[in-house]
Amino acid sequence: MAREAQDDLRITDQFDFEVFWEKHGKQVTGGVIAVAAFGLVLLYWQHQTNYQAQQATESLAHATDSMALQAVVRDFPKSPVAAEALARLADLYYQNGRYPEAASVYQSLLRDYPSHPLAVSGKLGLAAVLEAQSNLDGAKAQYLQIINSDPSGYIANAARLGLARCLEIQGQKKEARQLYEELLAAGQNSPWFEKAYLRMVVLNRDVVPEKADQPSANPSPAPASGGLQLPPISGAP
Repeated sequence: MAREAQDDLRITDQFDFEVFWEKHGKQVTGGVIAVAAFGLVLLYWQHQTNYQAQQATESLAHATDSMALQAVVRDFPKSPVAAEALARLADLYYQNGRYPEAASVYQSLLRDYPSHPLAVSGKLGLAAVLEAQSNLDGAKAQYLQIINSDPSGYIANAARLGLARCLEIQGQKKEARQLYEELLAAGQNSPWFEKAYLRMVVLNRDVVPEKADQPSANPSPAPASGGLQLPPISGAP
């Protein structure tokens, strides 16, 4: 142990900082400057990113019409806020009956932001557009695609409701009723419970009575009380 300590002291005594700095000072200084410059660039980039995100959020908050929403998409491309602006723009077109424009924006949302949480809402929006345009077969196919891709997902029940509507319009009331029953089974806390319940009430009113409950096409005269024929009313022809 004593010998190792002496060796360490000898190494320390032999180390000359001035000689070391003369040989390696430029490299050390360059490395420090490079690290400091990288840190400054990183801080600036983070500042700019946060600033742009804040600007995008504020722009979206004040966007109340189609022109303002289009500006958000244009000024902040490839950002999550742009995806939200696209979703709102498509919904706005849909609510105003501008179905071709709504479909185009929904498709842009799906193409440019396929992994965004709102992408699945875009699929549902496309189905709703097809349904509104009376393209029931196309809407059914889109609703089924949503359901099959994630049967237990939140949007799947909205797709089931849309699919049931299409089936009901096409006269497939048995299949529509089955879907409504599935939505009712989700419980009263489900946001689709009330709509499914109201459609079930309408369907049940339209149920055709069984043959046993229907009157005969050529009914025989009903017997009078006690099976006796009543005499004609006086004065009748």
